Formats: sequence, C-alpha cells, structure tokens
Amino acid sequence: MGLLEIVKEQVDFGFTGKINILSNRSQHVGVIYLIEGFIVGSQYNAYNGLRALKRAIFDDLESQEPLKFIVEPEIIDERHCQYKVEYGKLLMDIQGDYEAYRMSSKLKPPGHIQLIVNPEIILNDEVINHNEFFVLKTISDFSLVKDIYEQCPLEEYEITRALVDLRRKKAIKVYQKPTVSPS
Repeated sequence: MGLLEIVKEQVDFGFTGKINILSNRSQHVGVIYLIEGFIVGSQYNAYNGLRALKRAIFDDLESQEPLKFIVEPEIIDERHCQYKVEYGKLLMDIQGDYEAYRMSSKLKPPGHIQLIVNPEIILNDEVINHNEFFVLKTISDFSLVKDIYEQCPLEEYEITRALVDLRRKKAIKVYQKPTVSPS
C-alpha cells in the first residue's frame, strides 16, 4: 500500500497520531502528523511542512525501492502542527504538482554544469516571475546546478521550469571557462 492510500485510510478513520516513513532499509526518513483526520505536519529527509509531504509522496510514487510506513496512534504536540489540510485538497494539489514534477524531470540539467546570470536581463523588457526570481537569486550565490537545486527554496520541478524559462529568455547562460590560447 502506497503513502497516499495510507494517509487516506487514516484520514477516513479520523485518526490522531503519526505515520512514520521508513526507507527500504528500515531507516527512519520522515513522519506525517494527523489530528482528527486532518494532516497537520510533516517532515521528510531535510524538508519540513507541505514541501516534505509532497516530496515523500512523489518519492513513494517514483521510487524503484518502495518506502515503508508505520502508523502510530498518539497525542500530537502542538509544535508539530505546521498547517492543516484536508485529504481532498491535498490530492488536488498533488495531482497538478505531480504532473509538473514528472514533466520537468526530463528537462533537469546535469548537476555539474555552472550557470551565470546574463547581466543584460536587467536591460531587457522580459518579465521575471516569482519562481524565476528565486532561481536567479540562488544562481547569484551558487553557480553549480547541483547547488542551485539544494539551496533554492522552491520545489525541484519549479526550479527546473524556472531554469528552462530563464534560458529561453536568455537570462542565464552556461559558464564557459576561458580558454588560454598558446602563444
């Protein structure tokens, strides 16, 4: 049974407690908190909040090695309550985001490439959206694609979409090390 099915089952019961997420090697990698059938908090790997919940669901759907889940009834401390979401709303959000996630995974650039901001973007009349701004801001501090994905506060698929759009707008370019010609 997958994570979405486990969550749905617990929501339908009006469950209060937590769903522990384990790797296929039984290592604890995350947790989802529920109170009276509402999802109120989550942590998965280095992520927290709704981002963690979505990442856990996407990993469960995409992984060749399925995650394991342990459901534990317990009283949930308020410090674990980060948000309150109904299952139906979560499912609607996940469906749109998952399609974008799958499409963007084909477009993700290799991690070893270095990117730089094209300063001419300031002079152009191109409109930069919210996500593109965050990616540009991250590129100004971290030029390696691998680091951009790790440091940017956006979802992986949002970063990929922004990189594709910024490249199309000629706002970023691949850094080419200057070659020294022999004298």
